[in-house]
Amino acid sequence: MMTLNANKVTALSYGVACHGVFLLAGLVMFGSIITGFSYSIGNLSGYWAVSMNFILLIQFPAGHSFFLTGNGMRALDYFSPRAHARVLRTTIYATIASIQLLFLFVLWSPSQVVIWKVDFPASVFLILLNLLSWMLLSASSIQAGYQVQTGSLGWTSLYRNIEPVFPRMPNSGLFKLIRQPIYLSFCLVLWTSPFMTLDLFIVASFYTLYCFFGPYLKEKRFSKFYGLEFEKYKERVPYFFPRINRTILNDKVSE
Repeated sequence: MMTLNANKVTALSYGVACHGVFLLAGLVMFGSIITGFSYSIGNLSGYWAVSMNFILLIQFPAGHSFFLTGNGMRALDYFSPRAHARVLRTTIYATIASIQLLFLFVLWSPSQVVIWKVDFPASVFLILLNLLSWMLLSASSIQAGYQVQTGSLGWTSLYRNIEPVFPRMPNSGLFKLIRQPIYLSFCLVLWTSPFMTLDLFIVASFYTLYCFFGPYLKEKRFSKFYGLEFEKYKERVPYFFPRINRTILNDKVSE
């Protein structure tokens, strides 16, 4: 009984830390994008600003990809008690990803170079579009398996003293339209700010390329894990952009 209670305390501690940092990263990210990276604690200039911003830019996709490899998963085990390392991997992965995003948006040294700024009332449209993009990102994350996406799978499994049960391959909701709705939604979040600075433009451009090409590695893992089920899914669902129904187009042309 004492061991079980200790496990619950450990689980709750990791859960609070994971979701607290996750929420904070989301709020900071939203504020930074809407304001075009105009506010942060990064205050470097010149060569040092460029160098640090470059490191901040690449550290998220580099870490995000590395921790999904065999060596990366074993590295995650160092952040939890050895007895619970494998169970808590998803929680630790989500926590580190949130911390990486915080580093990017909080430590970035802004250039204050404005590319475009949409003033009120037109800015309201872009803000609403940005909020809609966040909704799409949230919906696609839930449909992909919110337990994994938010990191709750690990700590709730430890709390219940069971083995983590990963969700089935996502193929419903937005995943019926495209195979990578999370990455597309993330791109839309980055590009729908009413205040586009050089800083946001660089971040949005870099992460758009990452969001488009990065999932190819993810799909290789899916092919190994889900096998024929994923191959059939790939045949009928486009990769990144929704396919326009040709039947509907033909009907409209005939009219």
